Amino acid sequence: MAILLGWKDVLRPIRDGYRHLFPAPDTGPTPEERQRQRAVDQLKGFAYFDTFEQLEVWTEADSDPLQRANTPLLVRSVSRRDGLGKANVLLCHDHAGNYHDYEGVSSTGLEDEEYACEYMQFFETFIYFSHKLVCVPPPTWTNALHRNGAKALGTILMEPQTPDSEKLLQYGDDGLSFPLARKLADIAKHYGFDGWLVNIEKPFPTTSWNADILRAFLRQLKSDLGTEKELIWYDALTTSNKVSYQNALSAPNLPFAQACGSILTNYCWKESDAVNSVHKALQDNLSLRKVYFGVDVWAQNTTKLSHPRITYPEYTGGGTNTGVAVAKLAELGLSAGVFAPAWTFEHFPGHGKNVERTMWEGKELPEDIGCSCGDCKKRHRANSATPIARFARQYSAGSEAFFFTDFSRAFHTHEEREGRVLFDGLKMHAQLGSQSVLPLDGTSVSSTALRHRLEDLPGRTQLLIETHSSLLPSTRCMACFDHHRVLPLFKLDMSVDSSLQLRVSFRDLTDGKLSFYVRTSGTQHRFPVHTTRNTYVLDTMIEVAPSSMPCPRLEELGVYVDAFEATGATRLAEVDSICIKRVTSNASLQTHNIYNIRISALGEGDTLHSRINWSHTSSSRLMDGMPFSDVTGPFSYFAVHIDGLDLGRSYAAEHILSASLLDQMAERKVSAKITGIGFDWQVLASASTTLQF
Repeated sequence: MAILLGWKDVLRPIRDGYRHLFPAPDTGPTPEERQRQRAVDQLKGFAYFDTFEQLEVWTEADSDPLQRANTPLLVRSVSRRDGLGKANVLLCHDHAGNYHDYEGVSSTGLEDEEYACEYMQFFETFIYFSHKLVCVPPPTWTNALHRNGAKALGTILMEPQTPDSEKLLQYGDDGLSFPLARKLADIAKHYGFDGWLVNIEKPFPTTSWNADILRAFLRQLKSDLGTEKELIWYDALTTSNKVSYQNALSAPNLPFAQACGSILTNYCWKESDAVNSVHKALQDNLSLRKVYFGVDVWAQNTTKLSHPRITYPEYTGGGTNTGVAVAKLAELGLSAGVFAPAWTFEHFPGHGKNVERTMWEGKELPEDIGCSCGDCKKRHRANSATPIARFARQYSAGSEAFFFTDFSRAFHTHEEREGRVLFDGLKMHAQLGSQSVLPLDGTSVSSTALRHRLEDLPGRTQLLIETHSSLLPSTRCMACFDHHRVLPLFKLDMSVDSSLQLRVSFRDLTDGKLSFYVRTSGTQHRFPVHTTRNTYVLDTMIEVAPSSMPCPRLEELGVYVDAFEATGATRLAEVDSICIKRVTSNASLQTHNIYNIRISALGEGDTLHSRINWSHTSSSRLMDGMPFSDVTGPFSYFAVHIDGLDLGRSYAAEHILSASLLDQMAERKVSAKITGIGFDWQVLASASTTLQF
């Protein structure tokens, strides 16, 4: 069977409905090899548990600071109106086993981009899935997701070959509570993510099975996690202790769904299954928004088996038609759980970003694209009528009182020396945890004359505003056309009062014809700027006239350009960052300090390495709307420079030094600088020293 499927198919446990019938022998690494790999992965920031023994003995002291996400979840402002006719979307990220090097905390050199998902405003939850007993999302993913307002979940997975499964449901000494439920909740809190998917793919031993005990375990885990975190049941094990995929909300899985508060169904459903699930959820008081119907993106591929993978719509679902299922679920008021969205990169090497645009926005595929299916253009046709983004709920950027972006992407270019010393001569590097809030995609922007795109520069990304045609109206409609163009950049939902400040760092290339605007409760407010091609910071308060609506909301931010004659592609503005926050009177009284920069040597054997460490203090406390980290306080990240090299951003007070860098620095005294950056991009503290290597 493995020969027929191929290794990529074997790696996907949530997809083949018969896998539990023939547990495969464990022919992978030995326990000793797994333990060594786990120690190496810890240095990349990865945390996971292969065995119940590892889980039982874990304490917070066992974790490495690099494994903890520091970015708090930016709580989205949710309007009921925005969700009408749209589906809540969950992504289950199952990508060739996961825990890839580019997902690690140390910047990794790359030849091409990998999967990072630049559509975070269109989903609410991201599940990180790997073939581990307990899988913790890498802090890079959690930081990027939290910055964008999306939740990051780990996975509790019991596969057919998992030993000691009965330990999950063992009572503590008091005979009333479950120690592992408490432990799993503590793990989520310590590592800074937002809950669990519970996926049990094997029956429990008959001697230890009791459906009520499993329900009690799930209820305790949900309670221990707290109201802000999520627990989702996967549609596999039923109340009869059998793995039987219902492809629906049904009596055999309802008790576990109720105990968790949410369910993710298997993906082989039909419309009748979804309709029946609506009735079942309403009958048993389970929110329709908490019933996620699975959609298998890989189902659009060819298969060598006589029983192909099927997802809605039957035989053509998944892939570029994933949005068809999302549209049907939106129609029924249910939510969508998209399995393996990284198909776009895994199945189309070198074309991942283009295929992702096809799946999410309905864009045409590149002419030169091909895939292993053999009939790519026919099998994976673009579906411009039903892309995911058209039927997925789009969330506002930022929170009720804070918005910031520096347009940073998950992949950066770098200077030649950095590429040579730090990144093995490769042209780009990954910094997944730095991905910022990105502007509206093409499905949300109505302007045809103005466009925006992200432009990568060494160490940073800027937003480029441009036009490819004249901005002047045609002669025949001159009398009826306003002589300006508007380009929305971000959808917002913020409460407006006298303390709300807008700050934009940019360069105007139009000689004063460009300005920024905000829309509050339907009314547009423009902020003219000084004419300059140098970097200019627009710093202004957002004020609403007293006669306006009693509770005005900030709904949109964009650029406004007076019409002028332009020939061909014309650059209009380069934007570095945008921040909207509440201004408080005590902000100027805060003090921050970075000190005691030092080098430390840690580990042994395969894990022997050196780090640069530093200490920091701050008088700052949580302010209205401003993010504040349990790990780094008011610091969003630390910029690390050694000997003039930009080592990137660190989200802990330490940074691993690569072997190639240590070779360059050997027997030398070099300068080191650590700069602490706040969540609003302001420099809070900086310190320099000379280090002897």
